[in-house]
This record gives sequence, structure tokens and C-alpha cells, in this order.
Amino acid sequence: MTNPEDTPLSSSVNSHHDKSTTNTTFPGNMPPIPTSFNISHLFTTPMDKNNYLSWRSQFMDVLELHDLEDVIAYDTRPPKKHADGTPNPAYSKDKLVLSWIKATASSTIKTLLIPCTTAHEAWDLLERRLSPLSKTYLRTLRDQIRTLKRNSDKPVANYLMHAKSLFDSLTAAGTTMSDEEFIEYISKCPCTVIVSE
Repeated sequence: MTNPEDTPLSSSVNSHHDKSTTNTTFPGNMPPIPTSFNISHLFTTPMDKNNYLSWRSQFMDVLELHDLEDVIAYDTRPPKKHADGTPNPAYSKDKLVLSWIKATASSTIKTLLIPCTTAHEAWDLLERRLSPLSKTYLRTLRDQIRTLKRNSDKPVANYLMHAKSLFDSLTAAGTTMSDEEFIEYISKCPCTVIVSE
């Protein structure tokens, strides 16, 4: 009886499957490196100083999903190849994560990352440069919401739209404010009427 795997059709399918698989594999028990994973699909807004904390949280989820957290945790600087000339998986992982960081960053942040040669180096730079700025930005947004005042020359709708824009910016930046707290702040304006559903 003919083995189904030896038929021309199955050979063609297997050949096509091999060519479409782009993950990098290494000997032993090490899982394949997800080189075919398109991270840009998950990050529709480039990372900058205003949304860094939100980006950081989501990026860490991606690293945990692919078991790559150690790449940014330790400054190992792995060589490209082992002493016997075989590829070093640690080097491949490091370059992959570094490319993910750059691919999801804004043009301004990419310029900031030019000197970085490892993922850990890039991550550390972002932590030192952007984390304080992001926290300052979050405090500014919260203060703006707390001190909102309506311009009597403009409709109430404009005031509410501006308040909602600040609330959305706060959420996008990586933090939250409860609906109750938000309503409490914007309802302090004597010209504002909040209708509860």
C-alpha cells in the first residue's frame, strides 16, 4: 500500500508548509524563536513619552507570552555564535526583542535608541528617560480633570467633550480613573448637568 506521505500531493503540501514557517529553531529543548511574529499589529499607536507606561505593560505581556522576560532583565550581551561556530539562541532572542522595541516606538524614541545594541540596554534607557516623564504626564492629566472649568462663552457640550478627551488620554497613558470620580470632578461645574442612566 502506498504511504500517503509519499504521494506527490502530500509532498507538495509538506514543501509549502516548510517554506511558510519562519520561526527559528535550535537543537535541544529550547522553544522556537518567534521571528515570524508581527508585533506591530498589537501596537497601533507608537510608543512615546505620553503612553510609555501603557506600552510597557502591554510589551511585558508579549514578552511573557513568548517566555522572553529574561532578555530585558539581565545585561548578558551574548555572543552571536558559540565557540564551535553554531548560532547562539540567546543572541537571536536579544536582537529580536530589541527589534520589537524599535518597531513599536515613535520616530523620536527610535532616534533615542540608536546607541543601544542590546534589548536590556534599550529597556533600561527607556525606564530612565521615559518613566519619570510619563508619571509627570499622568499627574498633569489628573490635575487638569480635577480643576476643569467651563468657559461661559462656550456650550456645555464643548466642556464635556474636552473632559472626555482628558479622560481618554489618561486611560491611553496607562492609568485609570473610575467613572464615579470622573463624574464627580466634571459635575462641579455649576453649568453642567449630568444625567445618570
